[in-house]
Amino acid sequence: MNKFLKILLIVIFVILLLITGAFLLISSYLTPQNLRNIVTQISSETLKHPVKIGAVHLHFGLRIGIRIDDISLPNVKGFSPGPMLEINRIFLNLRLFPLLQHKIDIDQIELINAKIKLEKNQVGKLNFSAIIPKKASGSNWALSLSSIDLKKSEIHYIDPNAKLNIHLKDFTQHISFNRNNIKVSGNQTLYLLKTKSLPEMVIKINNQISYDTLKKNILIKKITAEYSPISFKISGTVENAELLNLDAELKVAELGELLPLLPSNSRPQTLKGRLKADLSVLGTIKEPKLDGRCELKNISLLLKDAQRPIEKIHGSLSFDQNGLRNIIIQGMINQAKFDVAGSVTNFKNPLLDIIVKLNGNLKDLQAMTAALKEIKMAGPFMIKLAIKGTTKNPAYFGEFNLRGGKIDGIGLTKSIDNLYVRGNIHNNSARIKECSGHIGRSDFLFSGYLTNFKKPVIQIDNRSNTIDLDELLPPPSKKSKKVTGKPIPLTIQGKVRINKLTGMDMEFQNINTDFTFENGVIDIRNCSANTFDGNVKLDFYYDSKSPEPYRINTRMTSLSARKILKRFLKFDKLTGRLTGMGNFQGRGFARNQIISGLSASGNLKFTNGTFKNFEFLNQMLAWLGIKNYKNLRFKDLVCYFKIDHGKAQVKDWALSSAVGDFLSNGTIGLNGNINLKISATLTKKYSSIVKKYHGDWLFYFDKKGRAIIDMDVTGKLNSPRFRLDRNRIKKRLKGKIKDEFNKKKKEWENKLKKQLRGGK
Repeated sequence: MNKFLKILLIVIFVILLLITGAFLLISSYLTPQNLRNIVTQISSETLKHPVKIGAVHLHFGLRIGIRIDDISLPNVKGFSPGPMLEINRIFLNLRLFPLLQHKIDIDQIELINAKIKLEKNQVGKLNFSAIIPKKASGSNWALSLSSIDLKKSEIHYIDPNAKLNIHLKDFTQHISFNRNNIKVSGNQTLYLLKTKSLPEMVIKINNQISYDTLKKNILIKKITAEYSPISFKISGTVENAELLNLDAELKVAELGELLPLLPSNSRPQTLKGRLKADLSVLGTIKEPKLDGRCELKNISLLLKDAQRPIEKIHGSLSFDQNGLRNIIIQGMINQAKFDVAGSVTNFKNPLLDIIVKLNGNLKDLQAMTAALKEIKMAGPFMIKLAIKGTTKNPAYFGEFNLRGGKIDGIGLTKSIDNLYVRGNIHNNSARIKECSGHIGRSDFLFSGYLTNFKKPVIQIDNRSNTIDLDELLPPPSKKSKKVTGKPIPLTIQGKVRINKLTGMDMEFQNINTDFTFENGVIDIRNCSANTFDGNVKLDFYYDSKSPEPYRINTRMTSLSARKILKRFLKFDKLTGRLTGMGNFQGRGFARNQIISGLSASGNLKFTNGTFKNFEFLNQMLAWLGIKNYKNLRFKDLVCYFKIDHGKAQVKDWALSSAVGDFLSNGTIGLNGNINLKISATLTKKYSSIVKKYHGDWLFYFDKKGRAIIDMDVTGKLNSPRFRLDRNRIKKRLKGKIKDEFNKKKKEWENKLKKQLRGGK
């Protein structure tokens, strides 16, 4: 034991002696000035670029080396100012035996707190390409590296053309060299600065990679990247720097945290759920082949303009470098269920082959969008849709049906009930095979086509037994009315045939018309119908959501004068047939609304009628001396009228009666106020009666012996005041005024005939 101890002490002494000798030898060679000269020589011979070097020290530890402090390289000309490389400290670990021979052989390099600025200029040139070492040895130095270490370093990459500004911080890498094998391992934090479309991102990266320089094989033991809530892992090999055999895994723990990464113009309001994808990469670097599978778990999203989310989305799909396949996705919109299946191939020009099924109840779609927010809906429906073709020009084919539906809040007084719809979808249009339902007592049954789903237009051919306008249109009122909802966002137009239409105290039968409904506006053109015991043709415009007045342009043929005047003016003293043309504007069909707000103009002709106990005519005849004449029969009454907000203007009304001919001009207000000039041409019989009754009156008699009496009439329609128009009588006696009755009557009759034929 004592002998062994002596030998050990001798060995230790020899080692210490050798170390001391080596230290003295190395110290005598690596003097401070010599160290700086060596470092300056190495940098100048390798980089060919100015280098600023701080303090240089001989470093003793487990290894012998050179410590260099505060190294700085200015940026290359043509790039941004400032240094492109700053290093707080470098350790060059040297091999011992070459060093004893006064040769510098660098075995390991360690960089601490390095700041590297990688930069591309406008022409795409990299600043570091100008200083890449051309050789790894010099006159008295060489590189025989076994490892390179970067600790607590930072890399800043700038590319103005690609608008990239990337920071790698806490950059720690160990690179080892073992014959033909290079191993790289470490970790770093990647900082992506905020841009207009993306927020600031912090990504943590870990890597373990080895490279065989002879076989050119790359072994990726692991590369992981984490950006909460995303994690990405990849492993595998790249053989001969070409053949790929990689496996990767992507997990998104919470999709909602990805919202800031999505484009703002299409970003959902909310997004929740999980996603997982596994994939393999085979083939070559030039032609990689991907194969993977993605799973969706409990995803929920509320689209940008939607009011209700799509929820409980589950499913999976397979994918490769060309497209998606085996798509099987299910989800819910409230209680409505949808299924998506199919594939998307050829990503360069995507080709769709997808089938979508949607089953549910209309109430599940209530408030789905802002346009549907005020609309109440119910009824089971089904949509099955096949989508084929390219994404630029897809083709849609499918079918749809709805049974027992109900829709309320679309600008109608009553809801649509018992709604039944079935049809087919073809591209951006739909064929409606049948659509039927009720709105109160009103019914409809039509077929047609729907075009342009973005702004729906339905072209229809409708037949109805009964339509009740009182149940369709809310009555206009000056008072604020209860909101019945926003007009349904579609246009309906086409042909309408109705056996019976009622409303507003009127009834029409056998209606045939062109019809348009758009945004609560009803526009009826070329409508023909039987009403008031006659025939009428009209154009009708009504806006249910605006104070704009309705407009009715009518062409009437042989209507019951008593019925139509009683309906609109509560005037039932006139019988006969009415033919004529009128244009009306108003804000309501009630009598008080007509009297206060009606504006109209037109030409009318009444034939074979009777004024029955009409107080105005009774008093006028009594004033003339024709007593107890209660019923005035007439052959025809031709007139032009104009009404401006309840004030009527009479122009050349020509009345041929059993008593005589009457030509009137002036105003008759719908409130009963009158201001008329009347010229009465009495028959010979009644001319004698009037002359006898008014012996002191001065009359003009025509060649047929008929008295012509000119009168001014004022006051009220039921209590008029009459007086002779003496100035006009004098002019008539002097021959300055001739009989105008037949001329005016013929003039208005010709004009009316022309208008009814469609002329102007």
